[in-house]
Order: sequence, then structure tokens, then C-alpha cells
Amino acid sequence: MKDIFLFLSIFTNRQKKYFVLFLGIMLLGAVLESVGIAAILPLISLMGQPDFLVVNSYAALVADKLNLSTHKEFVIACAVLLIVFYVIKNAFITWEIYIQRKFTMRMQTMFAREILSTYLAKSYMFHVNHNTAKLLRDVNGGASSICNNILMSLFYLGSEIITAIAIWIMLIYVDAFTAIVVAFIMGMIILSIIRIFRGEIVKQGDIQNIANVEYLKWINQALGGIKETKILGKERYFLTEFMSSYTSYAKANQIYSFLSDVPRIIIEMVVVVGLLFLIIFKLTIGDNANDIIPVLGVLAMAAFRLMPSANRIVSFYNAIKNQMPFFYELYGVLLEIRTRLTNDIEVLPIHNTKKISFKQNLLIDNISFSYGEGQDLILEGVTFNIPKGKFVGIIGPSGAGKTTLVDILLGLLKPTTGRILCDEEDIIENTGGWQANLAYVPQEIYLIDGSIRENVALGESEDKIDDELIKKALSMAELDTYVNTLPDGLDTFVGERGVKLSGGQRQRIGIARALYQKPEVLILDEATSALDNETEKAITETILKFKGKITIIAIAHRVSTLEACDYKIKLENGKAEIIN
Repeated sequence: MKDIFLFLSIFTNRQKKYFVLFLGIMLLGAVLESVGIAAILPLISLMGQPDFLVVNSYAALVADKLNLSTHKEFVIACAVLLIVFYVIKNAFITWEIYIQRKFTMRMQTMFAREILSTYLAKSYMFHVNHNTAKLLRDVNGGASSICNNILMSLFYLGSEIITAIAIWIMLIYVDAFTAIVVAFIMGMIILSIIRIFRGEIVKQGDIQNIANVEYLKWINQALGGIKETKILGKERYFLTEFMSSYTSYAKANQIYSFLSDVPRIIIEMVVVVGLLFLIIFKLTIGDNANDIIPVLGVLAMAAFRLMPSANRIVSFYNAIKNQMPFFYELYGVLLEIRTRLTNDIEVLPIHNTKKISFKQNLLIDNISFSYGEGQDLILEGVTFNIPKGKFVGIIGPSGAGKTTLVDILLGLLKPTTGRILCDEEDIIENTGGWQANLAYVPQEIYLIDGSIRENVALGESEDKIDDELIKKALSMAELDTYVNTLPDGLDTFVGERGVKLSGGQRQRIGIARALYQKPEVLILDEATSALDNETEKAITETILKFKGKITIIAIAHRVSTLEACDYKIKLENGKAEIIN
């Protein structure tokens, strides 16, 4: 029960109102199920009473009004009525399942959106510290686990318990002693199975949860570096590591599936044996066989309806317990989602923030940075000034903190101490306003599996893309001549990660993407270091055309790349030195 209440706590009050509605629908469905079973007994009894219309004046009156002149016609009419009832009952149950499924899918869609939104809104530092495979599993499997495996199981569990109780109440009316015995035996079986299997099912859920992340990680690593994997001949290595994780996952799933199937066999055996013992008992104590046949008919029908119910109760309970380790891991994120939905808060930032005015200079004022409390400072007391329109180079040995400094300038990391002022306004206090001024070109350009148009205008919907601005950006990046030779032009697909383009072409698309943003500040992080000398020289010449028009901040190892910069900032041992 504690797990169920914990699970329900992730839903808003409005969503919980639907649960109350579904509870009412399940109660009505349970009543219909029990009435359907209870109606069998009168029909069986009626078939064995040829003089029923003679001794029962009320039944005779009904038969007369329906023009039913014989006992046979009356029995047929009652059977037809029962058929109609069963059609209505099953139509209602079908509708009940449909609306439960519809609600569950709505919840699954909502949770998938909100989990991804939550992770997209997290800080850059969060993503630095978390494995992509885990986040992928959470988004891909979290919503499905919560809704299909827990919520839907909870609906079915509630429905089966209510139905079983309703049938049991009906059995009390038919044969109280037998009903009590059936309830006791069924209850003991269900509780025993749950108690015996619960620990192992939770354990296997834990194993599945961990192994799922691991095998996704190895898939990402194997396919993400496919070129190196094939060159080094390491396909078998990645396959072995993947299979190690996936085998653990599959074995845990096998054990869970086996433990889920065993209760059905046990329950079926107990029910059949119990019915046979009941027949023997009734005959032993002297009951007339003809008298107990109708009762046994109802009991048999009830038993064979309760048998799958008992099995499903155990199965759905086990499914919930199996998924709880994953749920516990996601619980913090799910509570965040509930709070946002309750208060109608949009988690993702709105990127229509007014730009910070940049007319004079950018002051980096005594900033220090470490990646966590107690860790060494990567940057310490860094101070320098960048006037608008200048080309500034950042140099230094590997590990000096160049990329960390750029991440701070990009607003992705917050300095541990110090401030960054853009025309006297602190960019840390208005990161969105500062980022609206920026464009960024990294060493490895991220390209989606889409067209050149979609990659230059990354993240813009089709109706908002400005083709003229794209052409202008491609022209400034000196890629327009190449694009114009392509049969599909801007609609040419570049392949996953730009696999159909050369390294220089990928970099030029990155530059065009940056220029498409019409930035005030262009930040280059080793943007040409992976290129050959000739291509690097050509792209550097392209970049230099913007000198004086926009502010350029560039990290580079090659001295030739920074020959034309106005001055350099040398980073070493976390300290900064200005070199004119």
C-alpha cells in the first residue's frame, strides 16, 4: 500500500479525480460481472422446474404479457434476456478498458514530454555529470514504465479486486459456507505467493534497471564511434560488452516472467482440486446430487471467473513491484513534474529574451571556477577586458582551462566567484539576454540527420526558416558555390552527423549556422584544429572577414590561426596573462 500511495503522489489533484471516476466505473463493472454469474443459477433452476409457470403467478403474468405460452418458450426468453445482458455487460467492460487505456496513453505522452523537458532544462553541469544512456532510458522507458507497467496494472489490479469481492458477495448469497472457504483459500494462496515471490521480483527489477542503462550505453558507444570501431577492428569488443549487459537484463526478465507465470499454475490446480473436493464433501454429507447441481454450476462458473482474477491480481501486483526500483529512481523528477503541472509552470526557458546591450566592452572580472566543492580551481582570479569588435585569441596548454572559460562566456557554467559584465550588466544575472548575442562554432559541428537548410537554421520550425538569410549566411561562410552545384540545393540531406560532407564543409555549415543568428559575439572553440592546413587557412580567412564587424573570441592551438587577432589571453595553471 505504501508503494501505491507513493505512486499516486506524483499525480495532480485534477488527475486524481479521474481515478475516482474510474473507481466508480470499476464498481459498476464488478456489479455487472457478479450479476452475470448470479443469473446463471435461476436459469439452471428454471430449466429443472417444468411447472414453474403454474406455481409462480408473477412469472405466469410476465409470460402472459410476452405471449409465452409454454415453459420452454419462457426458458428461451430468459436465456435470450441473459444473452442481451451479457452483450451489454461485455460492451461496458470493453468501454471501461478503452477509457483506461486512453487515459493511460495521455498520461504516458505527458510524462514523456515532461521528463524530456526536465532534462533539457537542466544545467549544462547536470549533463556533464550524467550518462546520456541513463537519460535516454529515462525518457524512452520512464513514461512507458510509469503508465503501462504501473498505472495500467494498478487499474487492472483494482478492477480485479473489486470484481472478486463482488463475486464473493454473490457466492455468500448462494452458499455462505462455501463462499467463506473459497475466500479464505484464495486469500491465503494470493498472500503466500506475493510474500514468497516479492523479494525476488524486486531484486530482478533492480537488475533490469541497471542492465538497461548499461546496454544502452554500449549501443551508444559502439555506433557513436563507428568509424574508429571499424578502423581499430573493435566490433567484437563492443558486442561482447553489450552482450554482457544485455544477458543480465534478459536473464532478470526471464526470472521475472517465470515468477509471473508460476502463480497461474498453482491457482488453477487449487481451484480444480477444491471444486472436486467440494463435490465429494457435498455428496459425503448426504446432499442430493440433483439439488447441488445448480449450486455447483454457479460455484464452478464463479471459480473459473475468480481463477483468472486471482492470477491477474498476483500478476499485476508483481508487475508493479518489479517496476518500483525504476520508479524510485525517477521519483524526484516526477515530483518536479507534478509541481510544475499543478502550478502551470513551463520548465523550458523562453528564448525571446531581450538582448543585453553590447556597445562598449565585455569585462571578465576576477572569476574563479571549480567543478565542485573541495575540488581544485580550474580558473583562479581571471581578469581581462574585451572591447566590442575586437578579435581576441585564447591560448594555453591542454588542461589550462580554455574550454572551461569559453563555457563560462557562453553562459553554460557559472563561475564559482567573480562576475562578467557586458556594458556594466552582469551576464550571470541575465544569461538568456547574453546568449541572445552569441553564436558558437565548436571543433566538432553537431549536424542533425536533415537537410542543409535544417542544419543552418537548427531548431527553427519550417514556417519560420528564412531562406534568404540562409543563403546570405552560406555565402559569407563561402559554402554557397558548393550548395548551388547540388541537385537538391538547400534540401540536400547531409546524413547523420554530416557523414556525407567533408570536414571543411561541416565547419562551414557551422559558421553559416552561427552567422544565421546575426550575432554580436562569435565564439570559436578549436573550430579549425581538426582540419588540414589548407582548409584551415581558407576557413580562417573567411572568419577574418568579420573582424571589426562582430566581436570574435577564439581558442586555438595553432599560432597561425590567431596571427590576426588584436591580442591574446594566455591561460596557464588557472591564471590569465594578456599578450599584445
